[in-house]
Amino acid sequence: MYALTLALLTTTAAQPPAPHEDQNTLFKSLLDSGLVINDKVKIKFPKPSMPDGLNAAKQKEVIKSIINGDYDYDEFTRKSVVAPQLMKIRDIPGGAANAPIRGVDVWFVIYGDYKKLEDDKFLDKLVNTSRGTNGKGGELKADELAKRGIKKGDAKHEGYGFVEFDFLEKVRLKATGHAMWSRTNESVVAAAEIDPRFLNDKEYPNQWRSITKANGQVQLGNPEPWSGAAMYFKITKLHEPAGAMFVEQHVIFVEPTGWFGGANLLGSKLPIAVQDNVRTMRKEFLK
Repeated sequence: MYALTLALLTTTAAQPPAPHEDQNTLFKSLLDSGLVINDKVKIKFPKPSMPDGLNAAKQKEVIKSIINGDYDYDEFTRKSVVAPQLMKIRDIPGGAANAPIRGVDVWFVIYGDYKKLEDDKFLDKLVNTSRGTNGKGGELKADELAKRGIKKGDAKHEGYGFVEFDFLEKVRLKATGHAMWSRTNESVVAAAEIDPRFLNDKEYPNQWRSITKANGQVQLGNPEPWSGAAMYFKITKLHEPAGAMFVEQHVIFVEPTGWFGGANLLGSKLPIAVQDNVRTMRKEFLK
């Protein structure tokens, strides 16, 4: 979902002073109304762990409460590409027997120039280094949206795009989604959701296909529809240590049992994939 968010967002704008909830209607919707799973189930997202407006002491308290003994504060915030990150996987009630709902929350610290987040080229570089195996994607143009009766509400902060990538080497995902940016003087928030209007779209469908290997050749299963996924990430400048930023990412998605055949690959493989993405992001900021 991190790759999808970045793939959808290709423009930035001058910083308005309003809080994120006032700028970013998608972010506000995920917090207040929640991700629509089906006609009966909506799952609200957790509020940011690190709100704006905190002084250095309060920011440190937040980080200590999150790591809560899993890591030493100095170790968690040290300036290193291989500093730890914290990830938690949650089983969320309300899903179908063959399509449970998962939540993934990640927190870590990066170092670098916060102003890089105002640079389109830098954001695009993050896209290209985070899509993973067989990753590709792009922006949907105005004429493609118009054919589907879709119009952007905020051209400067909003985007529609598609992405295709292999997830944990077991599932090939195609997804078309909607994303929104917002900025304050202290932080950047990006929110994204898989747009259900593209579920059975002929050009940009939301679907998954199983990946198997036989005699060294990759084989894809039949395409299956997929919906029910969203995320947001927030990057907040820290007062201390100097040059540090606190990153949090919150993801909720439906995981069809056909993805991994009932195996707990999220628990065994996702931490390694997240670690690789975190280290890549740290390297890009330190360049």
